[in-house]
Amino acid sequence: MRLNMRSTVTSLLNTTNSSLLLKFRTNPKHPAGWIAAARSEEDAGKILKARELIRKGCEECPTNEDVWIEACRLVNLDEAKGVIARGVKAIPDSVQLWIQAARLEHGAANKSRVLRMGLEKIPDSVRLWKALVELAANEDDAKLLLQRAVECCPLHVELWLALARLEKYDAARKLLYKAREKLPKERAIWIAVAKLEEAFGNTFTVGKIIERGIGALQREGVEIDREAWIKEAEAAEWAGSVWTCNAIISNTIGIGVEEEEDRKATWLADAEDCKKRGSIETARAIYGCANAVFKSKKVLQV
Repeated sequence: MRLNMRSTVTSLLNTTNSSLLLKFRTNPKHPAGWIAAARSEEDAGKILKARELIRKGCEECPTNEDVWIEACRLVNLDEAKGVIARGVKAIPDSVQLWIQAARLEHGAANKSRVLRMGLEKIPDSVRLWKALVELAANEDDAKLLLQRAVECCPLHVELWLALARLEKYDAARKLLYKAREKLPKERAIWIAVAKLEEAFGNTFTVGKIIERGIGALQREGVEIDREAWIKEAEAAEWAGSVWTCNAIISNTIGIGVEEEEDRKATWLADAEDCKKRGSIETARAIYGCANAVFKSKKVLQV
């Protein structure tokens, strides 16, 4: 059985490669054909022939990212830098090629230099900004980069949240409110505000923030997905934001569960699932809501 399966897989691969090679011979503008041809020569131990083929592939298909990436793989490091330089010249808006170019550099400074060059061509690339921020020497440098990143990519919530985590309390509050104006349908921003207040001891405001957030999102036409919010509560718990976790549960656990019997069964199932995932505080919050609703009935506890 195993031999037959291997034979079948090998046959399929050979058929696929043969098809690609045929396209390469009949259509020199087919990039996958050049890659298949180069790999075929590589597998046969003819690396120089493989390099020559993929070089021609780059000439025939200069706007295809994959042939440039393959060309980099088949040559040594010094040659790869020259290959990728020609690649980004041919496709200056290719995020993948700029990332590859940075990987070929040694040292954070050189990698950062290449990424900055890429961002000059593609200033709205979240992936390039993230890669550059990861190379920042310290928090101050990261903050400066993220400040520029949110200007260039104002609709990407992860950049706003990353910047907020580096800011001091007052600046973080202002930033998150600004982010909320830009992204009024993002629940993550409301949750971040709640976590921020909790972290600075303002626990009495946490419930109000989540309640206001739910209302604001609904006014924006956002569907409140109960299960998704339970996961947010768990994430808050794991991050140490227990008040935020409780506020999320108390404001969302009843959404979409109207019948009394359905509520009890659903909530107990939710709590048990949370316990299985190790989210004890989330489960406790769900049980707390159940006990408040079903005062005269027995409800299990953590």
